Amino acid sequence: MTTYLTLDCALRAETDPTAIANLERKGWVVTVPPSYDPATEQAPVWENCGWVVKPIPPPAPYRVSKDTITTRVLNAGSLPDLMTLIASLPSEQQFLWTNYAWFWNNNQTVLAMCAQLGLDPAIILAPDPYLQ
Repeated sequence: MTTYLTLDCALRAETDPTAIANLERKGWVVTVPPSYDPATEQAPVWENCGWVVKPIPPPAPYRVSKDTITTRVLNAGSLPDLMTLIASLPSEQQFLWTNYAWFWNNNQTVLAMCAQLGLDPAIILAPDPYLQ
């Protein structure tokens, strides 16, 4: 059975267990068979280089002040609608809106308020220069 080994993006196929053991001592690493036919095709640049595709982490949440949110809603012309919406919130959420000085940009209540007002949360909840 053929064993494939890689070192510094080079691919090598071996069948002899002694040769495989010697190569492993020299730093070669046993790898999965290539996704192409080494006899007839050239390896893609990234093949056998040990590259790993990692997901991009989501951006870290940040704070946006209530004053900034209110100013941006005012600039969008929706301040009366915001006041009506706040008055219609359950008492716990009204308390939070009234007493908190800032909110996280991923706060579900504030995101829902933006959606209900028809405003883009990316604009209303953009990074606050005063809380950086």
